[in-house]
Amino acid sequence: MSKKSIWGFLLLLAMTVLMAACTSENEADANEKADEKLKSYVDVFEETDAIAHDFMVVKIEQNYPEVLKYMSSKGTEELTDKVGDLLDIHRLPDGFAELNDVYELRRYDNLYAENKEEIVYRYSRYNDRNVLVNDWIVLQQNEEGVWKVRSYFDIRPEALDDSNSEKGMVLHELPDKE
Repeated sequence: MSKKSIWGFLLLLAMTVLMAACTSENEADANEKADEKLKSYVDVFEETDAIAHDFMVVKIEQNYPEVLKYMSSKGTEELTDKVGDLLDIHRLPDGFAELNDVYELRRYDNLYAENKEEIVYRYSRYNDRNVLVNDWIVLQQNEEGVWKVRSYFDIRPEALDDSNSEKGMVLHELPDKE
């Protein structure tokens, strides 16, 4: 092998190593920035996780007097229009207990941005026909900075599709079905 070939090979090897090192640093920086961003939201998520869980419980139990405490003003109007005469009823007082912890609660922190000011949750459970169903909770801050449920009847946000619907933080895992 000639000296030119050896020097060419060594130069190519050095450039490859340098490029790989730069790429690794960029990926590490991006991961660190994402982790820092999530850490900055820890207080927000602690508060909203508790609200989402408690709202899930009262919604499953159809405890409408308690549901109203969590609703935004628009959400309250919508609920009043659709179930007005039921708003002082607690229809299924044991509904949540009957789940026996067989549910999943998931937060989509990957969709949260401070400027958007909403956090999306999904809870999954088996219905009375043993079919896994999903319900959605979207929390938004009102003018006073209080987190409220946007709508009792929320549907899956457009930002979630089959490619990312299983991402996010699982707060309570659905146990394997026996």
